[in-house]
Amino acid sequence: MERKEFLKRAGLGSVVLASFPALAGPAWAHDDPDDDRRDFFFQALSGQAATLTGGESIVMSGCGSFREGGGIKGGGEFVHFDGRHIPSPAFIATGSWKARELLSFTEIGTWGVGVAGIAQMAIRLQPCDGRPVDANLKVVCNIGPAGLVTNPFQQEGFTLTVPGLTTFAPFTPNVGLTFFTRSCHEEDDH
Repeated sequence: MERKEFLKRAGLGSVVLASFPALAGPAWAHDDPDDDRRDFFFQALSGQAATLTGGESIVMSGCGSFREGGGIKGGGEFVHFDGRHIPSPAFIATGSWKARELLSFTEIGTWGVGVAGIAQMAIRLQPCDGRPVDANLKVVCNIGPAGLVTNPFQQEGFTLTVPGLTTFAPFTPNVGLTFFTRSCHEEDDH
């Protein structure tokens, strides 16, 4: 089996991120033992073409939490650059983003505190040198070691849809990590 195929099947990105949660950003306190909250963490590269040298690309990171049928909080940063010129010393836009609304969440299954699934959210991009832009963000998390993958298969990573621009979709092979988690219910010691 080739290394690329092994990594694809193993979902190595999810396992690595789960092993290093401090790299993913801040955690939220688990204040409700019956908490149905899902947390998300990701850092990935997406583009308008299937290769790094084929068009514009975006490096994006984020973390946050949401409840199905409820609110969402979170955000992160992005760098939009011309992927045809690697290394690319200049960028097209850079800034932050904030989650505005959870549009949907499809849970595929759980493995420990890990959750495989697809979250779709409305977000607002805030370029450092520009006006805010509304967009849609889809984050896909597969957990290969547990056999929890989207059916039909969707590449792990993010898809960013900005009105007026070509959609930025995950590269193959994936360049990045995504991970959804759920609360670990602890027994009350009282």
